[in-house]
Amino acid sequence: MTEPAKVETAAAAPVMSVRGLRVTFPAGDTGQTVKALDGVDFEVFKGETLGIIGESGSGKTTLGRALVGLARPTDGRILHDGIDMSGLGGARFRAARRDYQIIFQDPNAALNPRMTVLDSIVEPAAIAGIGDARSRRGDALDMLKRVGLSPELARRYPHQFSGGQKQRINIARALMLRPKVIVCDEVVAALDVSVRGNVLNLFAELQRDFDLTYVFITHDISVVSHISDRIAVTYLGRFMELAPAEDLIERPLHPYTRALLSAEPVPLPSAMRTHRRIALKGEIPSPLSPPSGCRFRTRCPAAGERCAAEAPAWREIKAGHWAACHFSTAEGPPAFADA
Repeated sequence: MTEPAKVETAAAAPVMSVRGLRVTFPAGDTGQTVKALDGVDFEVFKGETLGIIGESGSGKTTLGRALVGLARPTDGRILHDGIDMSGLGGARFRAARRDYQIIFQDPNAALNPRMTVLDSIVEPAAIAGIGDARSRRGDALDMLKRVGLSPELARRYPHQFSGGQKQRINIARALMLRPKVIVCDEVVAALDVSVRGNVLNLFAELQRDFDLTYVFITHDISVVSHISDRIAVTYLGRFMELAPAEDLIERPLHPYTRALLSAEPVPLPSAMRTHRRIALKGEIPSPLSPPSGCRFRTRCPAAGERCAAEAPAWREIKAGHWAACHFSTAEGPPAFADA
């Protein structure tokens, strides 16, 4: 697979700034609220790929939807090029949102089975009022070629395509509005392993050609480490760690990140492996009633009394490397008793 374009974030301008983001949902008639996101701070820089990983239920998808305006913040702010889109109304909101697109996990559900591929790709530009019918059709056919599909397939329907081809069609749709940022929510999770590499290579090529910025949401550490410039690790609605990809993979500073990395399959006999898997006990707690103090403390082998009494600060432990753990230092996370 080709290497993604790298960006020096210190010299780049943020295209999105997230401050104290909270997103909650009512839990039916119980009177409780689901704390999907509960205080998240970070920036996305122009031209980079920010990877976001974590277990199911950690808030990754809600974060992606909030970044493109599909989920309204309960508290906090998301600034797009310095503008808070939640304060815009009507036409101004729709115009600003064109710059921030999302591609979903299920390529089948994202396409209307009653529309031809050409009509599906043209639709976003038609709704936005970009060009005329002839120019939109020409742009759609060009975009099909750009994502590796023949224009001769334009009159076919979604059921006539494979999963990988459908995802390429969804990518073409998103590109029709020439966005600045694309949020990719588990975009290769539903694809065969044999086609994932090709689709990831396509994303890297499009990033260079269209000057794109990606937020790449996935649970697959091997995918996020390959494609990302920086990686954020989420757990129960909060960030546990954020760092340049190589630094986080090679030198994690948070116990949760270390446990995730230890679970990555290694194609070696057990006797030849240099690291033991760290088994986390129990399930991820309910976002209806998260643990006090550190969210990870109920499963952390290194947790102490302070972890239950006090929430760890989100702090920059070393240059560009952030973590939320009382005991992490620049040398690494706290030692696990069973490691």
